[in-house]
Amino acid sequence: MGGSAFNAEAMTYLIAIFVYLCLLAGIGIYKSRQVKTQEDFTVAGRTLSPWIMVCTMLAVWIGTGSIVGNAGKTYEVGMAAFFLPIGTFVGMILLSFIATRARNIEALSVPEIIGRRFGNTARLLAVVALVIAYMVIVSYQFNAGGMVLEVIAGKKEKAATALGDSLTKNQVRKGYFHYEPPQDWTGTTEIKFHVKAKDSDKWSQKPEIFTVKVVKSTDIISEKAKTTRLTNISVIKENTFTRVIIEGYDDGFKKRDGIYRLAEIPKEGEIYLHEPVLTAHRATIIAAIFIIAYTMLAGLMSLAFADIVTGIIITVTLLIAFPVLLIKAGGFGGLQTAFAMMGDKPGHMKLLGVFSAADYINFLLPVFLLVLGDANQYQRIFASKNAKGARTAVIVMIFLALLVEELIIAEAWFAGSLTPDPENGRYILIYAARHFMPQALGIIFMITVVGIIISTADSFLLVPSTTFIKDIYLNHINPKASEKRIVFMSRLMVLTFGIIAWLVSRVFSESTTVFEKALYAFTVYGSAVTPCLVAALLWKRATKAGAISSILAGTVTTLLWEEIIKVHLPQEPAKLDAVLPAITLSVICLIIVSLCTTNKKEVAEGQQH
Repeated sequence: MGGSAFNAEAMTYLIAIFVYLCLLAGIGIYKSRQVKTQEDFTVAGRTLSPWIMVCTMLAVWIGTGSIVGNAGKTYEVGMAAFFLPIGTFVGMILLSFIATRARNIEALSVPEIIGRRFGNTARLLAVVALVIAYMVIVSYQFNAGGMVLEVIAGKKEKAATALGDSLTKNQVRKGYFHYEPPQDWTGTTEIKFHVKAKDSDKWSQKPEIFTVKVVKSTDIISEKAKTTRLTNISVIKENTFTRVIIEGYDDGFKKRDGIYRLAEIPKEGEIYLHEPVLTAHRATIIAAIFIIAYTMLAGLMSLAFADIVTGIIITVTLLIAFPVLLIKAGGFGGLQTAFAMMGDKPGHMKLLGVFSAADYINFLLPVFLLVLGDANQYQRIFASKNAKGARTAVIVMIFLALLVEELIIAEAWFAGSLTPDPENGRYILIYAARHFMPQALGIIFMITVVGIIISTADSFLLVPSTTFIKDIYLNHINPKASEKRIVFMSRLMVLTFGIIAWLVSRVFSESTTVFEKALYAFTVYGSAVTPCLVAALLWKRATKAGAISSILAGTVTTLLWEEIIKVHLPQEPAKLDAVLPAITLSVICLIIVSLCTTNKKEVAEGQQH
């Protein structure tokens, strides 16, 4: 798309989102005037009705992990992704039994509950685990906000390249440089580059080579399997294109590459630059600035009431989009035909036999553990008018969250059959809203996605800020701070953690998907905090030593698993992610250490709580 048509269409989406953001900002400014105390800022003055609670719990739970992470995973695996919400469903059922007890405690944060029962050391360790996990979660909300802006803005016109042309490191490493073979052509070709170091005028003597192998769609799976561990090679189906991304450098250029010059161009096909109008980096910065500023305005007071709109729009839009995308895909017959023609998606029409036992553990257990201990859900439980209302809201959420998550997966599955390019599959529903839905529905859907991202990011940004103020600042730094000072410090911590989260978004590898980031963050939190929290609420014999050992075991195991522990394991155990060993060790430490250190005084304190 180019010229005025592109500008007009893109501007329509951007204006609609801008109006929506102005509406949110207006709510935030209005509600900020009502924020007088820390309780107003963090738990909305404990004024939320069950209806508002359901909307805000849905908006924060159905976040980027669902709309981008689960949808992206659906693009990879197909129908089998319908199993992914099982962890949420079971976790919500168990949370409904805990909600009443949690609300009756009158706390402001999860670490506060842990600290009341197990002391300051356990409380501080819980804060550390929470901040690590939530900074990762906020970071990929920023990334997702950037994805929306990048997709809406679209791409510039294709720019043809020729022998001797120079490309920047950013153009090569970000995948903006493309190769497209001739129509119906198959074969192998090469693209060669000379590389210049960014701190000198020296060019590499030996060219870097990128190989492209174009094959029939029926051969794509077997041919890709042969090149799994190779770099600088791309195997693609005929009549598609590939992004040329160079990895690895000779002649001492590693991590010092600056400029690439085309040394040899393919004899068949064309090479060109196809850059986005708005780069992911700039788009992510814009998203981060708005999210941080909005959260600073009024905390949960603004979020809760904006989420009434978002929660309704999420449900209604997904229900409308379901038949639209199914019809666009040609029904189930069209899905089957499209996936068969792609060649590299043979399992997309299979419900069973796609995931291994290790996959089910890796994908479902982290989500289950997060739901059961998520500080965001507890914050909304704390904000309820009463315990009965809290339990009612959680019971409704059991079924509403399942419905919405399954709709997201179904629609990603439908849209995947229309999207052969895996680059667009990373954010398949955002792409589908822009390209496969009628414009009016696409605009509403995109606004829905923006609302989801903002609600989730703000919530996960607010929790560590609240936790720091309640569990560190008021406990150890300034116990006599005035309410005005506390609100000011809360806003300052939102800004601080927002900047940290943006820096975290820059640390992860670009190849790391939102789905993978989400599972990692859920594992850190779920294995470290959830067992300790559940024990604080339900197990009278849990002790301080047991809680501390549990948090340490869960956190350390998760952080060390991939790089240090997993590499030394046999093939089968190495298929497991950190979640099973981390939660196993965490629970074992909690139980055994507690039983070995139980004394009458701690049991009595447990009964009081």
